[in-house]
Amino acid sequence: MSTTLTPSDILYDKTYECPVCYNKFTSKAIRTGKNQALSSDIDLYARYAVINPILYDAILCPNCGYCSLSKNFSTLLPTQIKWIKEQVTPKYKKRNFDTYTSINDAIIKHQLALVSSIIKKGKIGEQAYICLHIAWLYRDLNALNQEKIYLNKAVNGLKQALETENFPLFNLDALTTSYIISAISYTLGDYTNAKTYLSDVLYNSNGKLKDRALNLKEMILEHS
Repeated sequence: MSTTLTPSDILYDKTYECPVCYNKFTSKAIRTGKNQALSSDIDLYARYAVINPILYDAILCPNCGYCSLSKNFSTLLPTQIKWIKEQVTPKYKKRNFDTYTSINDAIIKHQLALVSSIIKKGKIGEQAYICLHIAWLYRDLNALNQEKIYLNKAVNGLKQALETENFPLFNLDALTTSYIISAISYTLGDYTNAKTYLSDVLYNSNGKLKDRALNLKEMILEHS
């Protein structure tokens, strides 16, 4: 008999130490291998069997207000710590979030992560990646106008990052990023950009990414 997993089966309390104020706190994290991906949208937004990992990917220090994606929460330079202390902490109003993060709470945390990234002068790619997450979260709320705003921010940032920054960007290599730019451009009705960024993917990719690119090519051709 198969057992149906619940969020409490998949989440655990992970301990963090804030690199800004050295406060130790816990935040929910996903147990490795417990949460099965079922499908993904055209722009690679993955759909999971039990819980959306993005809900728990922005880590907020409840003491000082520093917030970042989990992948680089602890990586701050001394000057960045100074900027966070000067520009984030004085304006931070402590708030309580539920144990199991809602979509709206996740959006707030990602917006706080975006603010921290801007204040610390983080890479454009990092900020674009956060905006992409926010767009996807708004998609789950069917908030189409807000989703479109953040998709535009994400695609513009990802294009700039491809030109000026080193890859991979977190878990995205350059070809996958080009595919996402093409897919978002298609979604936004920018078929010229969609074709431009897809061409490199079609020529250089293989496997599942190549299959996705071929499918996207057919969709673009139908609308252009």
